[in-house]
Amino acid sequence: MTVIKTLSDEVTRRIAAGEVVERPSSVVKELVENAVDAQAHCISIRTVGAGESVIEVSDDGCGMSSDDVLLAPKNFATSKIREPRDLEHISTYGFRGEALASISAVSRFEIVSSDNESGEGWRLAVDGKTMNANEPAPRERGTTISVRDLFFNTPARKRFLKSPATERKRILETILSFALILPDTEIHYVDDGRHILDLLPAPTWRDRVAAVLGADAMRHMSEVDLSAAGMRVRGFTSLPTHTRGNRNHQFFFVNRRAVREKTLVHSLQDAYRNVIPYKRFPVSVLALEVPAEDVDVNVHPAKLEVRVRNERQLFSLLRHAVKGALSAHSESSVAVYTSESRAMAATQEAQANAPEPFEGSANVISLEGRVRDTYADYLNRSPDSPLHPNPELSLQSAEPTAETRAAVESLRGGLFGDEGLFWQFDQSYIFIQVRSGLVVIDQHAAHERIIFDTTLRQLEGRTPVSQQILFRIHLELSMRELAIFRQSQELFEQLGFTLEPFGGKSILVRGYPQGLKNWEEGKLLLQIFDDILEERFPGDSLREQLVASFACRSAIKAGKKLSLEEMRLLADQLFAVDNPYSCPHGRPTIKRLTVEEIGRWFDRR
Repeated sequence: MTVIKTLSDEVTRRIAAGEVVERPSSVVKELVENAVDAQAHCISIRTVGAGESVIEVSDDGCGMSSDDVLLAPKNFATSKIREPRDLEHISTYGFRGEALASISAVSRFEIVSSDNESGEGWRLAVDGKTMNANEPAPRERGTTISVRDLFFNTPARKRFLKSPATERKRILETILSFALILPDTEIHYVDDGRHILDLLPAPTWRDRVAAVLGADAMRHMSEVDLSAAGMRVRGFTSLPTHTRGNRNHQFFFVNRRAVREKTLVHSLQDAYRNVIPYKRFPVSVLALEVPAEDVDVNVHPAKLEVRVRNERQLFSLLRHAVKGALSAHSESSVAVYTSESRAMAATQEAQANAPEPFEGSANVISLEGRVRDTYADYLNRSPDSPLHPNPELSLQSAEPTAETRAAVESLRGGLFGDEGLFWQFDQSYIFIQVRSGLVVIDQHAAHERIIFDTTLRQLEGRTPVSQQILFRIHLELSMRELAIFRQSQELFEQLGFTLEPFGGKSILVRGYPQGLKNWEEGKLLLQIFDDILEERFPGDSLREQLVASFACRSAIKAGKKLSLEEMRLLADQLFAVDNPYSCPHGRPTIKRLTVEEIGRWFDRR
């Protein structure tokens, strides 16, 4: 009896699907790549339920004949490869012929396509493993592929999906990566009926990058263009005074294919060495052009990594291209920030570029101002000069209930005794002498937990109290931030913010939650958008992530001196919440040090 068996087609297709289809954004990537390879000028993407329920991609490309529609979902069926030597000159996105087969193996899949101008097309449906008959269907030239109930027959893979907010973010990032490198292509994206993205063909690549990253951000980008040894690096990279706190705004393309290459990242980082502060990162969109025969795009199942024959030369070219682009600017624009000159440079630049009022009745916070202020904050930060004024310790506008007061008194009596002694250490920690020793409270983490729990209770039914502002605040958003705003506008309103779209990628702020003092003329909102996009806070839903970010950004900061009454109030409110022992990040808020532990330090126990 033989032990080794040949796997069935169904099993092999599901194994292949596991390599190619990791999440909804993987499906979007494969389908958009097929549309681009079909020479589409307009691509429309529609999703429902963060892509888990529906993913639909339509294009106006060359389309398929009836016979091609029937073959497309089969294993290793492709129009892009004919013989082995074709693998040495890959010029298309897809070529292996397994994408549609893998997607159709784990979804309810449908193709409607036409390769003629008569309006006559063909339809084919695949339900996991059952392929329905090919039948006529009306369709103009082009292709529409619908993917429904993704992973309906692979529940293990479905359980590994992240929250809907995270999956939506990854879909948008995938679409934006195509938008950045395909300026001639019209791209539309609709999620749950909301128009997230509507990009018309751009006159130039610069215009398309500006449309995605923001016109103000583009004004502070340096153009990169250098060729050598048959290779070319071109694109845009930010000046040293306009950086971000992470690498999520760095985009690399090799022969128009978006890639995640650590060596490219290191090469870019090396180009900015001794030019930008530690743990600050440039905004970059860089396209590398390499002869097709010198690139192996088949080293990663999802083609997210590539191997280049002259790797060292290419990365050296990138480094020199970026350095050359930066040195092309004046010395004042590309200054090397030493420890002596950083604070002065940041202060002078902030004064020279302060945003002007908008139409005489609104303050403007542009992308330019946001990046500048972030950099200035980084240079000037110190424990002795906190960045934020002291907010109220409670965002509650009503008096605490009798039950809350009773709970606080019980906890205080059990823990503090008749008279607890409070003092502040390093303007960050509250030390409290209690019956059994010492309790140490992290003032920022504790306040963060208080605001988080209080805000969640407010969202469950309490009418938000908004404080209207005299002069409207005008915020310019990036496309990713605008998508978050559209998804969460109602949540912001429940928190007490009064926000409204203002055309293009802008919003107006007319009010903010009553009692919130450190919102910094709208910058707190921008920080919340950034936190959600970078997934800095855990949460099963956008609601939890937003509230966690709001709590962190609203809480008092380390380095703020508190009065005795403020310390007592903070402790009272902390012990009144349901979970006083950790902040929304999961970090501890309280540590207890017993008399016995202290005694052991001095060999008394």
